[in-house]
Amino acid sequence: MSTETIKLKLKVPSFTDEIESTIRELGDNFKKLDDISDDYVTEIPTSGDFLIKKRLYNDIPVVGKYVGWVNTRTGKAAPKWQRLKSYKNGDYIVPDVDNGHVYICIQTGYSGYTEPIFQVSSGIEFNDTRLANGWAATTQYKLNDIVLPTVDNGRFYICIQTGESGDTEPTWQQVDGSTTYDGNASWASYRITKWKEAGAAAFFRPFGKIE
Repeated sequence: MSTETIKLKLKVPSFTDEIESTIRELGDNFKKLDDISDDYVTEIPTSGDFLIKKRLYNDIPVVGKYVGWVNTRTGKAAPKWQRLKSYKNGDYIVPDVDNGHVYICIQTGYSGYTEPIFQVSSGIEFNDTRLANGWAATTQYKLNDIVLPTVDNGRFYICIQTGESGDTEPTWQQVDGSTTYDGNASWASYRITKWKEAGAAAFFRPFGKIE
């Protein structure tokens, strides 16, 4: 009958064990060793699930950099939010400034021009249209202002030509990147991205400054 090692709890087969049982236990041993083996990366990961204390070693260590990174929070790694970027259902992001949460895209579209105020309540959903206002007639708009049509069409429009809007609402284009002309102003069309709070975000911090 097999016994276990003290630290890793690896199986130590007995001479009397059956061959099939021994092979299975050795296979389990190899998996445990592989799971705890060092991982080498060139930068902090932006995908995957990580347990707290997980260490990743710098594959290109140089003076002034770090030996590696250690995860300080069990959670999912994701890239930081970017403006006017195309996102699809299932994409994950984290805020530019860590708030402990990760967010999943639940409506394919484009992010807004200004980073949203990321909600932290569990499972809450919100649109990526921060600073957007409803369109108004004969109003002076400047570059990168964002408006929403008076009748929701699932899109936002970003000003690409400074000027005054017309006295009647334009017919809004509904193809991503297409231009709507509006008095002296012009707008580019984008489908709204929608986010959902999706749990804890992994948070890697550097360790071991190389002097």
